[in-house]
Amino acid sequence: MKQPLFSVVPLSNNHVREGFCSGSEALDHYFSAQVGQDIRRNITKCFVATDNSSHKIAGYYTLSAAQIPLPGLPVEIARKMPRYDAVPASRIGRLAVDRLYQGKRIGSALIADALLRSSTSSLAVYALLVDAKDEQAEAFYLYHSFIPCIGASQTLFLPLETISKI
Repeated sequence: MKQPLFSVVPLSNNHVREGFCSGSEALDHYFSAQVGQDIRRNITKCFVATDNSSHKIAGYYTLSAAQIPLPGLPVEIARKMPRYDAVPASRIGRLAVDRLYQGKRIGSALIADALLRSSTSSLAVYALLVDAKDEQAEAFYLYHSFIPCIGASQTLFLPLETISKI
């Protein structure tokens, strides 16, 4: 059986973050300087796609707890929800792919991993939520069937029931 090209695992101290370059200074700086502190404070979890042959980090994403205000859901979805102020979600806070690996569907694999982790969490989670940093990122998430939240520019969500359709 052929070994997969990449593995997605929690970020650890054994991973070499230096040299990661996605082309976004903000995402690269966060990954090199801030993510460790956020993990230690239990603000986020970080998962990395590593190249199984070189062990180089090909991409990463962060995942944390969130909620979607009920008025932010499209009417056809909101009317099926309990009348709480918000529904539970998990949030991809940041997602980046190293330039050497862009165009190889690593970003898609990271979204799939976030969906899987969210759906198997011991917490109730209705959807995966993301704040796209720009129009290009928003187009990426729309391509992956994310739905825009009402009244929140570039905030999108994907119901976890999507997993059963994949």
